[in-house]
Amino acid sequence: MANDAKTLAEALARRTAAERRETMANAVIEGNGSYPIVAPLRSLVEIQLHGITATGWGEDQAIENWIKAADPQPAGVEA
Repeated sequence: MANDAKTLAEALARRTAAERRETMANAVIEGNGSYPIVAPLRSLVEIQLHGITATGWGEDQAIENWIKAADPQPAGVEA
């Protein structure tokens, strides 16, 4: 599962915000995760997939936080 999460995180990092939302929604459906079907623009969103849980103020921030949790950069390295 960790490898699946890292691979997905790397793919998401290369996509636009709209592509990220679609890709994440599809991955959650295929991976039996948790992702809000409809989230108000300004609300706390939680994503659960591949054993990783991330939250954010809005859908895009939750996805960004999931990417960071799934593929953390070594200390001192910035992406």
